Amino acid sequence: MIRLNKYLAENTSLSRRDADKAVADGRVTVNGEVAEGPWVQVDETSEVTLDGAKVGVEDYFYWAFYKPVKIVTAYGDGQGKETLDVFPKLAEKKPAYSGRLDYDSEGLIIFSNDGDFIRKLQKSDEKIQKEYIVSVTRRLHQAQIDELKRGITYEGIDYLPCIVTETEERRYRVILYEGKKRQIRNMFRHFNIQVKRLKRVRIGRVNLDGMKAGEMRVLSKKDLEGML
Repeated sequence: MIRLNKYLAENTSLSRRDADKAVADGRVTVNGEVAEGPWVQVDETSEVTLDGAKVGVEDYFYWAFYKPVKIVTAYGDGQGKETLDVFPKLAEKKPAYSGRLDYDSEGLIIFSNDGDFIRKLQKSDEKIQKEYIVSVTRRLHQAQIDELKRGITYEGIDYLPCIVTETEERRYRVILYEGKKRQIRNMFRHFNIQVKRLKRVRIGRVNLDGMKAGEMRVLSKKDLEGML
């Protein structure tokens, strides 16, 4: 939460002093009510208008980010571990994301301030593919691959059918239509196999496109085709 006059100064061409005057003149509303004074507290959920025009409304943005290993997919206190806040752009905006990756995993996460878009990516019934390259300690037998393709239950959790292809010995391409917590690690653990490296390379039409760990790129209309 911040003071209304500071919010206006940061999101309009007004200075702090001009913002105070605009509030005093009754030109500013907060959530449909004329602001009582410049001390009123607002945040990103508040609807603020100046002369009838909304303030602080920005265009939607869509970012692809390559999360490195040893980063917690969260903002704030990582209890001794680095979080998304170590990346200045994410620390500033703190946008919503789809595609949480655990601390030891790497790869693609999509960030946006478009809440409907993020929620759509998170729903398994939308059938948006999430593709991973997975290196493991031991090869799967064909019967185990077939079992994963039909869907499994591990420790009481049902996992939907997925696509599993062996690309080389002890390395697999896995395509999911959902994203439950530690899903791929649990799928292999079902067969007493440990994951050594897990990298998400694609969500829908969006892929890493040669990005390096820690890099971010703005998604194009072509990237987002069929996903919005």
